[in-house]
Amino acid sequence: MIPIAELVLLPFEGMPAAVVRMLATELGARGVATTRIDAPVPLPAAAYAAARGQYRAEPLLALASGHGARHVLAVTHRDLFAGDLNFIFGIASPRGACMVSAARLIAGADDALFRARLVKEAVHELGHTLGLKHCADQACVMHFSNRLADTDRKGDAYCARCQAALRRATGRRRRS
Repeated sequence: MIPIAELVLLPFEGMPAAVVRMLATELGARGVATTRIDAPVPLPAAAYAAARGQYRAEPLLALASGHGARHVLAVTHRDLFAGDLNFIFGIASPRGACMVSAARLIAGADDALFRARLVKEAVHELGHTLGLKHCADQACVMHFSNRLADTDRKGDAYCARCQAALRRATGRRRRS
């Protein structure tokens, strides 16, 4: 379960509304109490690295961080990179904002596989906003995905160790 009372989903322009609504529904089923979907925002032109054909993730994350809500999940269909990484599926700030990119998650996927990948990466990045680090358990959603095969292999839930860390971090006890 994701212990977030209120989440703002912030789509960047071009992200299909149906995909954003699906993500809101899936996150609600995983414990997010309330999800608000905001109007799409434009991708800042300054974040685009023409030589790479990708967007730099850090300025987009900063935009999401300044959105004014405690927990913000930005979503884009554009390809992202950060730092010296060739690409990223997502990025998070421990201050409550994160984002995911659907650009590479769709590769070779039917609707069900794309949906599963997007949900896994969203749950992963939200875990980072709650203080979780990468997990060594390859079945845990917090396991680092360096490629699509990693995302496909891992589950869509936090392992027992990560669940315990979430309870400690959020001060919540396990429900009976």
